[in-house]
Order: sequence, then structure tokens, then C-alpha cells
Amino acid sequence: MAPGGYPRTVPDAPTITGSDAAPAPSGAPQPAPQPRIVKHPWRVGIVLGAVLLMLNLTIVMLANTDTTENGLKPLPNEIQSITPERGALTGLVDTITVDLRDDLSGVLVVDGVEIPEDQLERVVGLQQVTFRPGPGKEFSRFREGDNTVEVLYWPGRLQDRPAKPFSFGWTFRAEA
Repeated sequence: MAPGGYPRTVPDAPTITGSDAAPAPSGAPQPAPQPRIVKHPWRVGIVLGAVLLMLNLTIVMLANTDTTENGLKPLPNEIQSITPERGALTGLVDTITVDLRDDLSGVLVVDGVEIPEDQLERVVGLQQVTFRPGPGKEFSRFREGDNTVEVLYWPGRLQDRPAKPFSFGWTFRAEA
């Protein structure tokens, strides 16, 4: 023994064949079995499942993301603008205006009551229909709280109103 307690020479190590099986008939050792690629396959399955779940959730969230202005669906193509906006807060006496496409005609219905033609203001050519409550009108003021407006519209002239015109409705909130 050398100083320090270690042997000077290394004894012959046994030959590792990778298998306890008998050598091949030719006398050569059999090839070693392939090592496992994944040591714990259940862990890999759980991680892959979690990744797929997160990917699916991300796709669903992106598909359902609302990118419209104020989170509202766009107006129908036949309606260019409305005032007050959907869900807006207004005074008890405020103007309701609908700007229709130029080839359409229409009327306003407020809280289930159709506004008579003589109380509507129209901008001919631009197809804007306006109502403002006041004395001697269907509404002297809007009721406090939620109010519903519906515009009934159709192609052609005002006199050509069909039995079932197209409609679009929205609500706004009126407070003093």
C-alpha cells in the first residue's frame, strides 16, 4: 500500500456486458438495452396535459375577447349613429337622435310609445330623426331611471312603411 492507504495499482475490473444473459452463440456479448428516455412517464403526461389545458384556455380567452368600443356590439349597418349612446346617463329633458342610412326612413318609439310624426324633427337627405321631450309633446320629460328607445326603419319613403319594419333598440339612463 502506498502512503495514504490507496493501492498503487487498480485491480482488473469485471467486464460489463449490460445484460445477465449468456453471451451470443458467436461468443460476443449482447448489446446493452437502451436506457429509458423518460424516467417518470406519468410526470411527463401530467405536465403535457397541464400545458395543453393552458393553451386551450388561452385560445378560448382570445377568441372571446371583446375589442369593440366601450364593450358594445357595433350598430347595424343601416344605423350610422345614435344619441344618447347605449347605457349613457342623460338629463330628464335630452335629445334622442338616430342617423339612418340615406336610403331609409324611420320613426322613434320611446318606452313603448311611438312618437307622433308632428313631434319628430327630420333632416331630409341625411335621414336623421330627432325627438326632444317638452310641453305639449308625448313626453314632457323622460322618466328617471332606464328608458328604452327603439327605431323602426325601412327602405324607401316614410309613406311606404311595411307592416313589420326592421328595428333596433337600446336603453339609456335619465336622472335629474
